Amino acid sequence: MRSTVRYLLILSAAFTLTVYGPQASDQTASAFRTLDDRFPPPRFSSVAEWQRRAAYLREHVLESAGLLPLPDKAPLNPVVFGEIKHDGYTVSKVYFESLPGFFVTGNLYRPIGDGPFPAVLSPHGHWAYGRLENTSLTSGPGRAINLARQGFVVFTYDMIGYNDSRQLTHTFGGRREALWGLSLSGLQLWNSIRSLDFLESLPYVERNALGATGESGGGTQTFLLSAVDDRVAVAVPVNMISLQMQGGCLCENPPGLRLDTTNVEIAAAIAPRPLLMVSATGDWTKETLESEYPAVRSIYALLDADDHVQAVRFTADHNYNKDSREAMYAWMARWLQHAPADTRHAESSFTPDPLPDLLVFHNRALPDGALDAEGLTAAWIAAAKRQIATTPLAVRRAALRHALAFEDSSAMIEAAAAALNRRVVLLAGDDASKMESALRAAGYSTRVVSFRPFDAEAAARVRHFETYNRTAASQRVLDIVTEARAHPGAALVASGDAALAGALAAAVAPVRLSVLDVGQFDTSRDANFLDRIYIAGLRRAGDFQTAADSASGNMVFHNTGARFDAGRARVKSEKLTPREIIALLR
Repeated sequence: MRSTVRYLLILSAAFTLTVYGPQASDQTASAFRTLDDRFPPPRFSSVAEWQRRAAYLREHVLESAGLLPLPDKAPLNPVVFGEIKHDGYTVSKVYFESLPGFFVTGNLYRPIGDGPFPAVLSPHGHWAYGRLENTSLTSGPGRAINLARQGFVVFTYDMIGYNDSRQLTHTFGGRREALWGLSLSGLQLWNSIRSLDFLESLPYVERNALGATGESGGGTQTFLLSAVDDRVAVAVPVNMISLQMQGGCLCENPPGLRLDTTNVEIAAAIAPRPLLMVSATGDWTKETLESEYPAVRSIYALLDADDHVQAVRFTADHNYNKDSREAMYAWMARWLQHAPADTRHAESSFTPDPLPDLLVFHNRALPDGALDAEGLTAAWIAAAKRQIATTPLAVRRAALRHALAFEDSSAMIEAAAAALNRRVVLLAGDDASKMESALRAAGYSTRVVSFRPFDAEAAARVRHFETYNRTAASQRVLDIVTEARAHPGAALVASGDAALAGALAAAVAPVRLSVLDVGQFDTSRDANFLDRIYIAGLRRAGDFQTAADSASGNMVFHNTGARFDAGRARVKSEKLTPREIIALLR
């Protein structure tokens, strides 16, 4: 018996379920992560270790953006018009639907000739004129004109809320939208994915030669897209990959994205595809050559692709200036046009067209069927509900794990471990003390889950808090999971908000049976989730339906009221008595 117990203790210690966010201390101001923290460079010792991490990162970016599963790809219905011919290139106006009734807007630059040409997607940073900004610090038209003259098709497109993209503001989103995986950042990533679809649809574009480059917030868009879409063959994110500032705009901070990662890891997920890191002495990328680049290069070295990554730094303020652009031209030519490694492309002089000639909806109404914020939100939620019904459990389970900030575990719990804890009951919620005496009288051992304090006032002072930290409800889930991991195979009895957290915990922890008094919770109302179990992405992942379908043990909900949807779990509208609960445990 002693050797069995020793074996089970070792097994329990080996059962690891990676979690994100502060764990060793209370969730107080000192424990919260922020976008301005200085993070250590990532380090990996083997190809297998990195490949596992990269696969997780790609999936995690998608989930945090509300794109797991991907929305249905409806027809783009592209409109290309107003072509202006110049010496060596043409420029046209473009709009298409990334979602039904939601439009991507921009300009299409193309070389003279039939092609096929390589193509470059060109998102922009947070400049006053967006894609049309033309100063000594940056020029969206300038880089597009030069690339087109060099033989590339270029699509420059608007951030949401900039220029022609006026259906939503650049502050779009809130807690209800986040429940359903809808965010400004996620929509922009989806726009980028659909922009690749648009480029691929053009008969004069070489489909296997697509690049992406953007600066600042456009740099964030570049490496997020490159991480999740392997159609990006070459990437040049400019002035953004940093270990000391992760991006200050809402469009760069979807909920949950950086709970345990940084821009450096995410950007490296493109490896071994070619990556050029452009930095400047006058912003947060000033240490790239000493810090971020060596970390990324070490990952490329593991993959025997050292020559596929380079870094340059220019003495300048935050920018996408001529020096930065010329470095990009050479990198794109090398990998998309098979130019020599030492090729150079000096920028030729350029004159952008007048703004009215480039603006898509100048003196034009939005197309019929264009949605406003309320209409887009309603359409997104309706589509998400339809997808939940048809999405395979493996995908829903992955989405739920990411929303809950847990990495999947391959560890298995042996039957002996479950048997050892069969008489152990974890208790959580307001009824814990009442149940404890009844359970002990029935011969069960009990463990009351201790919930760590959550400093809501300190959390409110952290910019983009949910991008880097767990919500209060997510922290409760972690506390229950931690106790369940310490007693694999134990049962869980919980009530109130702790029961809601317990249902989610049982989806990722070794709980043999969960008996959960949910206090008349109505799953048909988003307001209830916002009040009692707010976790971004939860509803998009299928909430309690997916949790019940994913749990390794049985799940019983009681005191549910008239409207409670929980998949395959047993549901009882009335509140169970302690005697009835004990009967279920046997």
